[in-house]
Amino acid sequence: MLDYLQRLAWDPTAPVPAGWPRGWWGVLLLFCVPGGVGVPPGVLLGQHDGLGPAFMTVLYFFSDIVLACVFEPLLLIVARAAPPIVRRARAALAVAERTMPGGSLTRPSGVMLVGFGGGLPFGRALAAMAGYAFVQSWLLTISGDMVYFLLGMASTLWFNGLFGDQRAAALGGVAVMIVVPFVVHRLRERRG
Repeated sequence: MLDYLQRLAWDPTAPVPAGWPRGWWGVLLLFCVPGGVGVPPGVLLGQHDGLGPAFMTVLYFFSDIVLACVFEPLLLIVARAAPPIVRRARAALAVAERTMPGGSLTRPSGVMLVGFGGGLPFGRALAAMAGYAFVQSWLLTISGDMVYFLLGMASTLWFNGLFGDQRAAALGGVAVMIVVPFVVHRLRERRG
């Protein structure tokens, strides 16, 4: 992420590298970058190429499905190949459950919040450890990630309209996407 932010600040071709595919295909590829750093440049590319927010939201949903198809086998490999990691994760989940009011981490809203702030693999892993079925766990996780995307898209488009500079808009979008999950997590801790 730091490398992307440095390139974004100094590279004149930012936020999308020269030669990157245009249109819906280029936007979908950017949305498939794990960690959410592809959201601001994908949104800006989509806006530049005339894709509306609703269409970009559908593309992001498809990118989540693509990433789910990549992450699920990886999670299965880790679960089978590294039982100590699974045991430690279950122990960490048990500790988190004891420190959160009413075991709210494993409720649907908790899984969605992890999908929102932590991303797809963490939300799916939490849901699996909490006993959610395959489809239900992915739907909850993707729901949280879609809210994360909507936040990133709205803030990127807003900053682009405010500054009129794609680099500033992308940096602002990334900043919002980092700060808001942190603030939500802090507020949730205080409430508990």
